[in-house]
Amino acid sequence: MKLFYFEAPEGNVGDDLNKWLWPKILGEKLDQDDSHLLIGIGTLLNHKIPLAKKYTVLTSGVGYGHLPNLRHGEWDFVGLRGPLSKEKMDVASNIPLLDGAYLLPLYLQVPKLSKHKFGYIPHVDSITNGVWEDVAKAGDFKLLDPRWPVEKFINELLSCEKVVTEAMHGAIMADAYGVPWQPTKAYDYINDFKWQDWAKSLNMEVKLNIIKPTWKGDQGEPIKRVLINNVKRGLQYSGIYSKNWTPVLPRTSSASHIKHVAEQIHFNASNLEFYLSDDKLRKEKTDLLIDHIEKKFDISLKGQLQTITSAEKILAP
Repeated sequence: MKLFYFEAPEGNVGDDLNKWLWPKILGEKLDQDDSHLLIGIGTLLNHKIPLAKKYTVLTSGVGYGHLPNLRHGEWDFVGLRGPLSKEKMDVASNIPLLDGAYLLPLYLQVPKLSKHKFGYIPHVDSITNGVWEDVAKAGDFKLLDPRWPVEKFINELLSCEKVVTEAMHGAIMADAYGVPWQPTKAYDYINDFKWQDWAKSLNMEVKLNIIKPTWKGDQGEPIKRVLINNVKRGLQYSGIYSKNWTPVLPRTSSASHIKHVAEQIHFNASNLEFYLSDDKLRKEKTDLLIDHIEKKFDISLKGQLQTITSAEKILAP
């Protein structure tokens, strides 16, 4: 049974949880047999899933592209991210509805340090497109990079009293560790559906607070690309810009704009609601997921938890 998940070129902690967590839980049951795919954490249930004879779905969700063809191969649903994914996939069985990231604290225990009043977590695409390091510096708050390895990310997450996050798995991991979180959205590509899918799995209704995006523009680009981008930007206002051209990002955000966005984040963190799921419900849902995994794969997670990984000495530079 081969683990299937999305691998971002520079890493993305929400996706990278798969290669960190599932081998610890499933051990030798995972191999390179791609005739049987284990579809793990992430918004993976779409038409891009590779062809296989058998599929085991373990807390994945719907949200991008077309739904997979359930008539191809044998499908076994051990868990889904939330009720909206269950409805879309038309799964009738009574399966756990919870993101697999809630199992992480069972295997990775980190002390809460609370060195920072709050931290900000951009979406992995936003950290590439924007100048969020500059925003955090202007606002004097902690920036958590979603490209960090799992251990480092959790250490830094738990150094914050609370987090404002555009990355959904930033919120999920914060929730799993009991850190209050506030959802935000700076870019149109942030997928509201998957946020609501996950939130409803724990009986929450969430609102994503809108802030302004930031842009790196031509930073780090070769001179030729900068010239092409400037020509395209000029043509956008001339009426002869072609929709078939590769889109060009806006110009690099100004210092005044960066300051404005930092002030938006500060205002939201000071005045708008933070969320945390109900402790009892979260534990019940996690225990149910563990029970289903144990029965499906004939393993004892309780026995495994005698050797929990500790990341107490893994600190960010």
